[in-house]
Amino acid sequence: MEEINDTSSLFQNNSDIDQQLENVTFPIHVALSYQISTSLLIGALIFCSIFGNACVVAAIALERSLQNVANYLIGSLAVTDLMVSVLVLPMAALYQVLDKWTLGQVTCDIFISLDILCCTSSILHLCAIALDRYWAITNPIDYMKKRTLKRAALLITVTWFVGFSISIPPMLIMKSQPKSKAEDMANPEACMISHDPWYTIYSTFCAFYIPLILMLVLYGRIFKAARFRIRKTVRRPEKKRVKCLTVSPALFKRANGELSKPWKSAVEPKPAACANGAVRHTEDGESLEIIEVHSNSKNNLPLPNTPNSVPLFENKHEKNSEAKRKLALARERKTVKTLGIIMGTFILCWLPFFIKALVMPFCPACDMPLWLKDVINWLGYSNSLLNPIIYAYFNKDFQSAFKKIIKCHFCRP
Repeated sequence: MEEINDTSSLFQNNSDIDQQLENVTFPIHVALSYQISTSLLIGALIFCSIFGNACVVAAIALERSLQNVANYLIGSLAVTDLMVSVLVLPMAALYQVLDKWTLGQVTCDIFISLDILCCTSSILHLCAIALDRYWAITNPIDYMKKRTLKRAALLITVTWFVGFSISIPPMLIMKSQPKSKAEDMANPEACMISHDPWYTIYSTFCAFYIPLILMLVLYGRIFKAARFRIRKTVRRPEKKRVKCLTVSPALFKRANGELSKPWKSAVEPKPAACANGAVRHTEDGESLEIIEVHSNSKNNLPLPNTPNSVPLFENKHEKNSEAKRKLALARERKTVKTLGIIMGTFILCWLPFFIKALVMPFCPACDMPLWLKDVINWLGYSNSLLNPIIYAYFNKDFQSAFKKIIKCHFCRP
């Protein structure tokens, strides 16, 4: 009897073990699928970012028509985003897929410093491009003389200097503090930036909030200046002399269908109001309107029911004005769309990240899902992929250079 009980308990234990194994294998399957899908998605993002920014750099280096100050700033932005894609994103991808840091503490410090340096420099490059465009559109004549390679080099140098000033403290100063060393030893599988309150305020405002305000102000003034110029071209008065040309009534038929005798054309010598049977002419010969047509001959009867104004010729001036207004509205909409894409993409990519970075150190009780933190982090990194599309791929000169690169036009002897 005891043997039967032992056997039944053995089967029960085996079934419990099988149930436990089933419970264990299911999460492993989910984790593996997550790692594969995440690796493919992040790998595609990194590859496209490297390819896009490399094409921008190659286009500026190979195409002489693209070698100017404005495009040098775009090229420097592409170099910065290329550094993000090559130096930062692979380590961030490994950290994301494994869900733990496995490269050691020294590599973690280097990773954090490179992350802050390259991403901050990328953001500040956008400010430099906005500043260059603002000067170019608000003071084009004087700025064309000052828009030199030295000025572009100075703007690029400032962006990297500010990036270094933000990225060096966490690596050299804060990591030497006992508190920071204790945190690293307590959690060696984590690699996070310092949550010191004062450093958080300094880094977030210098890297994002101040550049964001500057870009909003600059692009707001760029839009106002562009809209003023567009509307000024439409409102510009056209000063044209008016002269009168008598029109032959042979153009008109009598009531019985016969044509009246032809009249001689004559130009009025005085710029007075046009008489009956005259056509207003602009200086370039465009007909505007016929005022009134009557027969001066006694043999010819007046035209029946002749209106005061006979629309023989269409009002080309009004058509041109309407066409200019439509063109101006189209240009204004295009300007709004372009600036909206620039600022909208920048805010969408970086604002969630820097709100999280600024709020979390001051709110220990605040928490958010892990997946949301990951999405916010990679949304900021994706800005390095979108920058070449916004600043280069929509440019026709860059498009022709890209086509040459794809067709290996520059490779031919």
